[in-house]
Amino acid sequence: MKIGLSPLQGQASFEETLRECERAETAGFDSIWLGEHHNNPVLYPAPLIGLTAVASRTRSIRLGTGVLLLPLYHPVMVAEEGAMVDMISGGRLILGIGAGYAPEEFAAFGYSLKERGTRLEEGASLLRRLWTEENVTHHGKHYRVDNATIAPRPVQRPRPPIWFGAWAEPAIRRTARLGDAWFVGPSANLAELTPCARLYKKACGEIGRDNGEIALFRYVFVASTTQEAIAAAGVPFIQAFESMYFRWPHPVVKRPQGKLTIERLAEDRIILGDPKKCVDEIARFQKELDLDYLVCRFSVPGIPRDACATSLDLFTREVLPALREDGP
Repeated sequence: MKIGLSPLQGQASFEETLRECERAETAGFDSIWLGEHHNNPVLYPAPLIGLTAVASRTRSIRLGTGVLLLPLYHPVMVAEEGAMVDMISGGRLILGIGAGYAPEEFAAFGYSLKERGTRLEEGASLLRRLWTEENVTHHGKHYRVDNATIAPRPVQRPRPPIWFGAWAEPAIRRTARLGDAWFVGPSANLAELTPCARLYKKACGEIGRDNGEIALFRYVFVASTTQEAIAAAGVPFIQAFESMYFRWPHPVVKRPQGKLTIERLAEDRIILGDPKKCVDEIARFQKELDLDYLVCRFSVPGIPRDACATSLDLFTREVLPALREDGP
């Protein structure tokens, strides 16, 4: 199983984010992931631009968008900018895309939230063509393209991998048809994820695919003891999930009823505790979901920066080697 890092975003200078990415490459992480949010004082809005800067400070680590909100952009622009990142990085881009879910983000661009699924479907299909064909012409519901050829071409052949964030059944089936991996967000617990994983594998099998990969995004916090982890990260995690994930209706994720405690929130959802507990939790997620990839984020607003740095250091020194040795 490969391990990725979603680094610090928006809580300090971007220089600190870049240094974290450099340390991740040295420590043996397989990839770096930048997400996309708008109208947000903490999270960054432009992952491909950020990855260009990361590419200039790293040499071999893969660079992913986790995830780019494709319905907010014209596919030609994404194809061109993605190809540039792939060229600048020497062929390291993984394009993670999703439909989005926050109404205020679509309102900021003047797009209808109701059209995000059809815009993603059409945009992703067109993106694949733009990266692999020349003189592309397309007249669809949302996009019109005449005789477009992307230059420079991506370094990777036939194109960079495309990962899809998806939850509902139509979106998961779209992922099987158009994507190279299903990229699972951090908000669902294991009981909510398991039937989705079965559906994805089934959908891949129905169209003759036997290589549909699953990548899981999780918040992680490691401390010397589980009690220390709860004390340092418990309240910030609750606040982050309430503000970022539980505010809107979701096709799969359900907020635990009643007063939210960190124990109830973290159960089967957040990798939180001492190093051994974190290794065991990751192994359980890997076994239950047949994971190919785990992407970890160690910071949320409210957790002191030194505590986040200590957590990442403990993961690097004690959790990551155990994962490599045991091969979960």
